[in-house]
Amino acid sequence: MAVKQVTVFIGNKEGRIEKVTEILKESNINISSLSLAEAVDFGLLRLIVARPEDAKDALKKEGLSVKLSDVIAVEISNDPGSLHDLLTTLKDYNIEYMYVLSSVDSASLIMKIKDYDSAENVLSSNGFKVLKQEDIAKQDHRS
Repeated sequence: MAVKQVTVFIGNKEGRIEKVTEILKESNINISSLSLAEAVDFGLLRLIVARPEDAKDALKKEGLSVKLSDVIAVEISNDPGSLHDLLTTLKDYNIEYMYVLSSVDSASLIMKIKDYDSAENVLSSNGFKVLKQEDIAKQDHRS
């Protein structure tokens, strides 16, 4: 089962990210990880949260353009070479983008891969721990 990523389309102007975080704060939704990518006229704010459906609803209610998408969250050790080992395992897959969900002892990579099910099977069969949405929710004690 995939982890749900919340993607918010925001204008390239001051205060837009703050508005998103204000909405999530008021909805008691914690952000576990985020990535911001920009283009000339807009930005893509990608978020991993414990309650993605609630986040989507709260943000849409305030007029923001939001979508949910499936991403892979895979845990790797916080040791040299761990990322290389993961990427070697996925050498036959096109990773569209990735960013980090970090903790003290390990890190988890959030990755968008088109062939999600196959990539998840390859990772699991090679000993990688693929996280589920419930794992993200467990990290947030407010859920």
